[in-house]
Amino acid sequence: MNWLILDLMKQPLYFISDNHFMMNFDEKELSRRKLMYNLFDKIHKTGGSLIIGGDFFDFWFDYKHVIPKYYHDIICRLRKLSVGGIEIHFLAGNHDYWEFGFLSEQTGIIFHSGDFDFSIDGQKILLTHGDGLLSYDNGYRLMKKIIRHRWCIALFGMLHADWGCALAKYVSNTSNRHNHLDDSTHRIQTEIMNFAKQRWTENYDIILVGHYHQTGIQNEGDKKLIWLGDWLQHFTVTKYDKTGWSQTSWSDRPQ
Repeated sequence: MNWLILDLMKQPLYFISDNHFMMNFDEKELSRRKLMYNLFDKIHKTGGSLIIGGDFFDFWFDYKHVIPKYYHDIICRLRKLSVGGIEIHFLAGNHDYWEFGFLSEQTGIIFHSGDFDFSIDGQKILLTHGDGLLSYDNGYRLMKKIIRHRWCIALFGMLHADWGCALAKYVSNTSNRHNHLDDSTHRIQTEIMNFAKQRWTENYDIILVGHYHQTGIQNEGDKKLIWLGDWLQHFTVTKYDKTGWSQTSWSDRPQ
């Protein structure tokens, strides 16, 4: 890791996570995208960097010859932001880890298949999507290894894109019937705080976590655990600039 280069990341830093942009164009989806593009316009005006903490798309697979039509506008807006001088980092989530170069080539994003650590203003920062961290997620950790294996990726890629997208929508709708919002909030917070404390002993100062759709900035002395929220209910934007760390709901911003 080249800490010197990453310490030069342009500020302000804007963090978003768990947008879960869907493969449809209904009124609710279009409204969420309008809010996102409003944020993009704000970032373009202020300058700085955009860091996406995973699950930006509800489903993404890097097909060789097909772009899901429902995401064409998003891809164009990411490219416009990048061409406008905004550095974009994109962390793989559990819904959009099957990215093999297309987004980077077409939009200019910097894709991270695993955790992203960097330094800014002397703070050592770890951004993790967070899936698989809970002690009782043993089944998921096994599934994660399987679905990220090259043979599984190759088999899925053999499906016609229409079938693959339809299957992904079905799986997503099924999994959304149970998510971590249904689990004990206290248990999640306790386990992720323990994870953060371990990373603090490794000289990290700031831990940013997505996946659990929880919000807030927790302080432990000069250390911080930051929950990145989502764009399904909270429309969370976490910001860092010379004044420090802050978090807001973008849906509450004047449009």
